[in-house]
Amino acid sequence: MTASRRRGRTGPFRRRLLPIVAVLCVVMTTGACSPTDVLHFLAGCKNGPSSSSSSATTASTAKGDWTRNIGKSEGEVKKMWPDHVSPCSGYNIVYGGSGLQCTWWACMRQRALGHDLGQGSWGDGGMWGASAKAHGWKQGAKAGGIVSWTPGAAVSYIGSGGSWTADGRYGHVAVVEQVDGDSVHISEGGSGFKNANGVVSIHFGVISAKNPGATFWYPDGNASTTPVSSNGGKPSSTSNSTKVAKWMCLAASSDGSTTGAVNVKYSGNGYHASPEDAKGIAKQMIASGYREWDNDNDWQALVWIWEHESGWRWNAENPTSGAYGIPQSYPASKLVAAGGDWKDNAATQIKWGLQYIKQRYGSPHQAKEFWLRNNAY
Repeated sequence: MTASRRRGRTGPFRRRLLPIVAVLCVVMTTGACSPTDVLHFLAGCKNGPSSSSSSATTASTAKGDWTRNIGKSEGEVKKMWPDHVSPCSGYNIVYGGSGLQCTWWACMRQRALGHDLGQGSWGDGGMWGASAKAHGWKQGAKAGGIVSWTPGAAVSYIGSGGSWTADGRYGHVAVVEQVDGDSVHISEGGSGFKNANGVVSIHFGVISAKNPGATFWYPDGNASTTPVSSNGGKPSSTSNSTKVAKWMCLAASSDGSTTGAVNVKYSGNGYHASPEDAKGIAKQMIASGYREWDNDNDWQALVWIWEHESGWRWNAENPTSGAYGIPQSYPASKLVAAGGDWKDNAATQIKWGLQYIKQRYGSPHQAKEFWLRNNAY
């Protein structure tokens, strides 16, 4: 889950354009080209400010306790909300020198707000809209919700905040903190956002509620929540967080982290299996055919990889590459090697995925090490 980065190109061609654009600004009438426009043009922004865009609107003033989070580093966020570090660890991927990815911040902040994201991953930033809908969230801009941009969409800030382009593969996600009419105040993570000391930190911006390519979602009153104290500490005694059924278990590692609910007694055929059932299938396959992986280290690594890749969803599909299924096979048709029902059967997909890891990496923990170095496996 890689956060988007500000992009620009440099070179003689761009440098030659500077005086040309500056002259045009002087020649053209009634402010059709401002100094800000020139800077955005030269920075390579796909959708820079214009007189007809939302960036011409005056932004409202940010206010409230949430503003204290702006500028905090990854380490400071972890110290602020230590109880949420483990549940959000699947998003805490080091990329661009920091693990403060847009999805990691969204997970940490949502849990601090008392919103239970459930078991499994919500995917890349561009997938959070679909995940929110699947979890019963309602569409609309509301404080405490999220805003998700599709891959390649323009992230445009109101006023002189400029714009940049969401990653063409992963998209982007941010947290809605304050809504004043058309002004939507957001907090966001990403390796391209740095404070005055050059440290990757939480960024703040104001966008339009009508921002093209973005969808807004918020949890309704019936959504499962886990109330937390005002300082982001442990859940209160009135917590109504989702309980684990008797036929499930929490597979815990030696360091106290969990891998989510696992249906270790699953006896179905794998057709449209839930993430919990899919993990149960994997557990059974490892116990019978990959006994050398039947340990905490490899199990945690396998869960981590597929949580990140697909959230253990049999129908997970990357909208850009077409990678499909729980192991995110690319191309998707490779899964047919494990069975003709690969499009709908979690067991078939897991069978293929375990074979793939065995042949290419030797074990899940080695596959995870490769993923961490290359942002893919």
